[in-house]
This record gives sequence, structure tokens and C-alpha cells, in this order.
Amino acid sequence: MNNVRQEVSLYQQLIDAGASCGEAAGILDIPYLRAAHQRRQRIIEAAGSATLDGRPTTTERLFAWLGDIPIVAQANLGAEGYAADLFRLLIKQDLSDPFGIEVRDLADAARAKAGRDPLLAAAFLFRGQDAVTQASRAAYFLFLRGALGAAEPAMSPSFNGLAVAARRPSAEFDRYIADRLARAGRRALANAKALRFGLAAAYSVLGTARSSSRVHAIAELLFAGHPLSIARASRLFHISRLAARTHLVRLERDGIAERATRSKTGVIYVARDGLMTFGQVTPAPPPKDSSRLVVNAGKPLSADERARLEAASDDVAARMQELDSLLQRLNPSN
Repeated sequence: MNNVRQEVSLYQQLIDAGASCGEAAGILDIPYLRAAHQRRQRIIEAAGSATLDGRPTTTERLFAWLGDIPIVAQANLGAEGYAADLFRLLIKQDLSDPFGIEVRDLADAARAKAGRDPLLAAAFLFRGQDAVTQASRAAYFLFLRGALGAAEPAMSPSFNGLAVAARRPSAEFDRYIADRLARAGRRALANAKALRFGLAAAYSVLGTARSSSRVHAIAELLFAGHPLSIARASRLFHISRLAARTHLVRLERDGIAERATRSKTGVIYVARDGLMTFGQVTPAPPPKDSSRLVVNAGKPLSADERARLEAASDDVAARMQELDSLLQRLNPSN
């Protein structure tokens, strides 16, 4: 009877994981939202993987490092650069460097062995002598990208004890993986909801802005995962620094953006997306009306807002390429 209950529990967890990822995919039905969500999931995965390898960092610190936001140095063995290497791999289409080839081959072998079964794939990748590595975790993330779709659940933050679990009997290992899949699926769904409803709330706040104003596009780039200074916003959108400052200050005043920190080139702003916070970096005091942006599950995107995001997707993606090009230039292996 206990075995039956355990089997039911295991399959229920797998069903829960699949249902969460399916619901997240439904939320992420616009290319812009999907790309913005997946960028965050890859940051979460990369930071979690680095921490498991003894180079602890946080998603906020990695996001700051990727966005060229100054951070306080820590004795963490260069964890942000280490995690950024994995992030670069996760956003690449062509995995042609030695580490990328290793990860790609492992992911391909897992698909050939397991099809779309996440338990079989986990057993193939992790149940072997010294099999739990950064490469095998990255390969499992790529496998889940194909098996569970757009949600891209980040597993590494829940993978404490993975090496120990991999040495236990198969039934125990399967329950461990199913539990972690369910957790990661629920977290991915919550993140997707927070992102979509946060953006919808931002559009609601900006409803009085002219449709031709660049403030919408600046907000969209911030929510896509791109930090902006006044100088960078001015250059990217071909507007004066005064106009860029006006837009960014408005977004901060309305609770859509927040100050991450002040650098030599000025204040750097990030989206208040409900997922990553920079409160620990001593930002400027929040404006009195910053509570206007309230993220809640009852705020859908209107038809006009969905149409705007569809139209903005390619433009935002093109601007994001600049950030990724910067990452490639910072990569010492290039």
C-alpha cells in the first residue's frame, strides 16, 4: 500500500510540474513575454548552478553583472563571471565552444535515451560516477526546454543534495527529481504570472502617455531584462539625454522602474518586475507614489497592449542583442 501511495505521489508531482509549465506557456503566448521570462529563468539557473559548484551568488548579483551594474565585491571566487559563462551558453543558438559542445552532446544523448521523460533523462545524466556537473545540469536544463516548453523551469536552485540523491535507489532518486520538477514548475509559473501582470500594470499606469512617446519602448526594454542608464537610453532610442531622463524619472515615479545603483555614468534603472529586487544595493529612497504599480493576478493584457507587444517583439530583441554582444566581448575565452 505504501508503494502504491508513493507511486501516486510521484506521478502527481510530475502531473503538477507539467500542468504548471503548461499554464506558464499559455501566459507566455507573446514572443516578447516568452523571451523576457526565459532570460530571467536562465539567469536563475546560472546563478543556482554556480552556487552548487561552490561559487555562491544570487540572481540579483548575476543580473547586475550581466547588465554592467556595479556590485560590491565578495570573496566568492569570481562567481558572477563563472555563472555568466553558463548564462552565455544558455542563450546561444550555436553551442560550438568545447563546453557548449559537451552540454549539447549530453542533452542530445538524454533525448535519444529518454524521449521526453524527465525521470529517465535525469537518471541518464546524473546517476553515474561523478556525473553531477555543471555540464550535466545545463544539459538537463536544455532537455527540459524541449520536454516542458516555454516555461523553462530552472532546476539548479532546488538541486541541493543532487549528488547524494543520485547514489540512492532508483525509486528514491525518481521521487527526488519529481519533487524538484514540481517545485521548479510552480516557481516558473509564479514568475511568468508576475512578469505578465507587472507589465500589464505598467501599461495601465502609462495609459495617458502618447502612443508616439518613447516611454513605452523604454519600459518594454526594462521589462525585457535590460538595465538602462540615461546615457544608454538616449543612445538606444535616439533621443536627447533630457528626454531619456524625463522618461526614466517618470517610470521611477510611477513605480514601474527602480534605481539599481549609481555608477560613474549615472543612475542605472531596472524594471520593478516583482522577481528581482535591488533593495540591498542602497538605492535612492522610493518616491511617495511608488505603490501605484501593484502586481496582482487579476490584471490581464488588453487587446491593444497585446498588439503593441507583438509589434515591439522584434525591436526589443534587436536592442537586446547589443547587451549579448557586450557579454561576448567580456568573455575571456573569445
